[in-house]
Amino acid sequence: MAQGLPVTFSEALNLQQLGVPETSIKHGMTTMESDKWIVCVESNQLTMIDLRNGAQVTRRPMQAEAAIMNPEQNILALRAGTTLQIFNLDTKQKLKSHAMPEPLLFWKWTSPTNLGLVTATSVWHWPLEGNAGPSKLFDRHQTLGPNTQIINYRVSPDNKWCVLGGISAGAGGQVNGNMQLYNIERKL
Repeated sequence: MAQGLPVTFSEALNLQQLGVPETSIKHGMTTMESDKWIVCVESNQLTMIDLRNGAQVTRRPMQAEAAIMNPEQNILALRAGTTLQIFNLDTKQKLKSHAMPEPLLFWKWTSPTNLGLVTATSVWHWPLEGNAGPSKLFDRHQTLGPNTQIINYRVSPDNKWCVLGGISAGAGGQVNGNMQLYNIERKL
């Protein structure tokens, strides 16, 4: 019977069996930016699961609302309120810290050297290298307004195009999807 199925699913890892509470396994609290790490924010601690090392679990006491691991390096970004911090876990150093002018609604590593930040009104980029803080790249379009939940942000490999994606409730219980495409060179 399974021969005709195009995809078969099997459980590779159960976060609850690794001690992650069910309340922490949800959008915004658990992230997987690559095939290297799963990061879960729990009350008063951060749980990091190293997928390349037999699902080894590391717990660190931290007060963070959200955390994401760099897709290639052992670099961790933390958010608490409007404060953002980036740490190198190998050298145990804080690399950067910044207070955003408004709360973040979504964030994502757009590359191993850039963190994309989305607020209610705009999209920012924060380069890992150098001492610069985040710089505003573009304003969100009105179709991605306050009733839209941002679910994705991507930058093309050539760094010329950005796409911001979100969902919102539509009429009759439908789910609307909206995207904003932005050209970095043309600034539109």
